[in-house]
Order: sequence, then structure tokens, then C-alpha cells
Amino acid sequence: MKRKIFYAFAFLLTGMMLFSSCGRQKEDTNAKKEATKDASNFELTELAPPDVEGAVVGDWIIRQEMSDAQKLNPTVTNDAAASGIYIYIFEPLIDIDRITYEIKPIIAKAPPTLSEDHMTYTFDLKENVTFSDGKPLTGEDVIFTIKTIKNPFTDAQALRNYFNDVKSVELVDGNKYKIRINMSKPYFKAIYTIGGTAITAKHILDKDNMNDSFTWEDLNAAALSMDPKKYPKMQEYAEFLNSQKVSREPEYLVGSGPYILDKWITGQSVTLSRNDNYWNKKEIPNFPAKLIFKTIQDQNAAVVAAKNKEVDEMYVIQPIDFVENLKDPEQFGLKKALVTEPTYSYIAWNNLNPLFADKNVRWALGHAIDRQSIIDNISYGMGTMVNSPVFIKSKYYNTDLPEVKYDPELAKKILAEAGWKDTDGDGVLDKVINGKKTDFKFTFTNNNNPTRKKVMLIIIEQLKQLGIQADLQDYEWSVFLEKTKKHEYDACYGAWQLGVTPEDPYQIWHSSQSTGEGSNFISYKNPESDKLLEQNRVTFDENERVELLNRWQKIIYDDQPTTFLWTTPSRYVYSDRFRNARWYAYPDSPLLNEWWTPTANQRYRN
Repeated sequence: MKRKIFYAFAFLLTGMMLFSSCGRQKEDTNAKKEATKDASNFELTELAPPDVEGAVVGDWIIRQEMSDAQKLNPTVTNDAAASGIYIYIFEPLIDIDRITYEIKPIIAKAPPTLSEDHMTYTFDLKENVTFSDGKPLTGEDVIFTIKTIKNPFTDAQALRNYFNDVKSVELVDGNKYKIRINMSKPYFKAIYTIGGTAITAKHILDKDNMNDSFTWEDLNAAALSMDPKKYPKMQEYAEFLNSQKVSREPEYLVGSGPYILDKWITGQSVTLSRNDNYWNKKEIPNFPAKLIFKTIQDQNAAVVAAKNKEVDEMYVIQPIDFVENLKDPEQFGLKKALVTEPTYSYIAWNNLNPLFADKNVRWALGHAIDRQSIIDNISYGMGTMVNSPVFIKSKYYNTDLPEVKYDPELAKKILAEAGWKDTDGDGVLDKVINGKKTDFKFTFTNNNNPTRKKVMLIIIEQLKQLGIQADLQDYEWSVFLEKTKKHEYDACYGAWQLGVTPEDPYQIWHSSQSTGEGSNFISYKNPESDKLLEQNRVTFDENERVELLNRWQKIIYDDQPTTFLWTTPSRYVYSDRFRNARWYAYPDSPLLNEWWTPTANQRYRN
């Protein structure tokens, strides 16, 4: 799912989409129908003014997570659970202010100086920035970080697509606190993608200076050839960076941020300790002594843990918990927050699967799903249907796209016209594909998420009315991610956590991102779509981009490569002992480093 006053993690600042694992359950329908009426009266939590007078250091915050992180090295992860943790360890050159959405310098002294042709970006770095081990952060670390992203053999493909047009990065006149980024062609989001990159430590991750031997010419050429035999040293280094130890062990995860990785117990918790020597305490507070990210997959158990004061903050996945089971949170020493965040949910149809290769079939599937009924009966009415992969509140969202209405009779008609009929009378549609009689049967892949399971079971029943037989298979989050990356699935329920910078859907939708670790795991390919996505990247006039992206959304809408479902507000619950708990209309809303507890109320001692 992709949790900055403080800095935005690189994926959100770049606009990189994060694959989210969140979800929730429903309870009995009759109780829910009555509660839906009440839920419609819920108001979004307003952003409170800062409350830091008298703030003290101490106490812990234990946050519940639905799934364990995969990797914490920001260069090689596309996991929302991981990015919600590493934002406290690593920092970018610039951030976006969570309130004004204006650029805010972090490691850089100011926003970069741009050449008139948008081909060079020059950053001046602050000279007092240090990593948690006390070593200075310099332009050499920035160059190193971008080289690891450009290395085509690292697991950075989701991030790398934003760096395709970075030609080289260099120190200006040998000044290690002044860097120049040279582009091969303009990219309208380069200021965000480059500036928003989380900087990693060269002295930790490249002790032998292996990356110094990789010229920019070689890196760019390697990206074209993708042949590790031609670039064995590049491949060798990538294997090191991709390894689990580099993304899990504290000795490798050294950043300049306000917290340090203390320990990681796989499948249980990740513990961060306060960086007492943090260089930027005056601007970015780090009040809690520890931040603990505790994995509790079962949402019923998570709610019980919150009530028992075993968890201090959690994303309440289930509306039933938010509305019913935590109806009076005060009795448990808790508060609730309802926050708008840029996300959307969808059903992914693997376009490589012959069942879903025909867009007419995908249209039929869209008409077969009663989205509003699911919102009303499962989400207590807390949700809005969407028709495209752009955040519905964004100015880039195409409001002219008609709703894909629930119409099972129309769905049946479309399927029949596409050649799907029950020729053997077994109740399941069939068709001859590639000379072989094929039944319309497939499996939904789920990540042990109870909410998504409930939604998919409802959809399975709705598809059954058309003569389509679907079943459901649960997997652990890590296995689920691996299967989707390798395109080893038929269909799944997914959600993308978006950024707040101008839209660049290239990462998910360009055909080049359908291989390797790319985010286009549905394998959608359309040359016209690719052309508009490429044009969007070199268009600097905002009004032109709005028009261009409206055209692009119409293409996606016409092809229906996925069935777009809804966007819902995020539901949180947290301990009432914390002060300065502020809720931003921003991805992954709370900043736990800002929260503090009066000494008398502190639950945990260092």
C-alpha cells in the first residue's frame, strides 16, 4: 500500500505506485444495513494544529501491520509495508510538504536549479547531513544511489523506469556537496524522481568501490542489452544488493533519518530505535524512543490487541470494527481517525490468460460485478466507485468516463457475442480457444486478506450467474507478491497507493514494465497507450498533460484491462495517550516520529 513537516518516502514523492496488502471483513448483513445509514454521517478527521509545546522524548509506539515487510533497502523494494518503515531510516534530497504540497528541502539546501531546456538539474547539498553512524552524506552517496537504480540487474525496476532518461550524475567542479544531473531527454517529473530518491550509504553498500568502475555509458548500454555476460561486474554487484541480508540486517541499512533499524524478527516485528545523533532534530522531531511495527495478520486479533493496549496504532482494515466493534473507543483508551488517502482498488485480470485476452470479455466481467452493493454491504457505504486508475480527487481524473454499470443481462449478451456458450449443458460457459474446448474457469489469488476474500467470494457468486466458475486460493503476502510478479495467477484483487505529485502512470501501464520486476503485472499492452504515456513524460505544460491523460484514461477505459472498483477513506485507531497525533490528507497519513507522550503517561521506559 504508497504512511513528510517530515519527508515523503521516495516512492510517493516520485509518484511511484505501491502495491498494497490491506483489506477487511464484514459481519451480518442485517446489522450492516442499519449501520450503513449511520456510517454515511461519518466525517473525515480534520488536521489538528501542531501540539508540541512541552514535548518530551520517550515511550514507544507499536503499530500493527497486516503483513511483514519484504526488504527495507529503498532501492529494491516495491512493498507498501516496507516503505512505511524505511521512511524513518532513509531521507531524500527534497520532500513535499504534507500540508501545502510545496517542495521542501531535506538533504538539499533548496530545490534544484534547472536549465532552460530541462536537461540539467543542479543540487546544492547541506554540509551537516550525516548517516546514523556519523559519516557525512555527500554527493558521492547520491551518485552511488542513482547508479544502483540504473544498474539493470538490481531489483529496482519499479523505481528504475523513472530514471530511464538520466544520462549521468556528476560532482560540479569536484565539489562533493554540489551535484549535476544530466538528462538524455526532458522528463516533467525529474525534479521529483531525482529529488525524492531515498539516499543510501556508499561507504556501507560499496566498500570496495565497485560502482566507481561502472561508467554512465556502460550503465545506459547495459540497460539496452540486459545481457549479464557482457557486464559481469554489474551483475555481481546486483546480486549483492538484491540479497536478503542487505535489505534485512541493521549493518547494511544505514541511513540519515531519525531512526535506526534495531532488530527484525521475521513474521513478527520490526523495531526501530531513536537516532540520538540525528542531524536534523530541530526540523524533524523524533520523540518516540522506539517505533515497533508488529505483524498481526488476523484483524480480529489486531482489534483485540488494540483494546488490550498491546497495539498503539493500527490501520483498521474492517469497517465492521471501525463502526461496530470500536463504536465507543474511549472505554479502551483509544481514538479513531477517518482520512482521505490517494488509493484505488481493482480486480486484475491477467491479460496473458486466454480467458481474459478479449476486451469484450473484460467488459462483460465489469458489468457482472455489483460494485455499489459491495460498498454498501461490506464497507458501510464508505467508498466511491472509480472508473480509471487515477485518484478520483485529482484534477487529472477523467470525469467524463461513464460508469460501468452492473448489468448481468448485458454481460451475458456480450459473452455470447464473444463466443462463450454452454455447449455441453454443465452450467459452465465454454469456447474453443486455439483448437481446444476451454471452460470459463479460473482462480482468484488472495494474500490471506479477509476483506479481499469476502469481496472475491461475492464476485464469484455474481460470476456464477453468468456461467463462469471461479474459485479462490489464499497465499502468504510474500508468495502472493512473487506470483503476481511472475504473472503466475489468473485474477486477483489489488490496490495501488498513489503519490501526490503530477500523474505519471508509466510504472504500472507501459508495456515495457510487464517484464522482470515491473509493476505491469497484468501484462497490459497497447501501443497507443504507450505513446501517450511517453508523451506525458516530456510534456511540461500542465493543461496539456490534463488533456493528454484524459485521452489516455479513455483508452484504458475502452480496453478494461482491469475492473476498477472503488476508493475508500482510510480508517485508523490509536492510543489516546499520544499528543500531536496529526492526520494528513496524504498517503500513509500519520507521522509517528511527531507523536509524543507526557512523561506521566508513558507506557514504556527505554
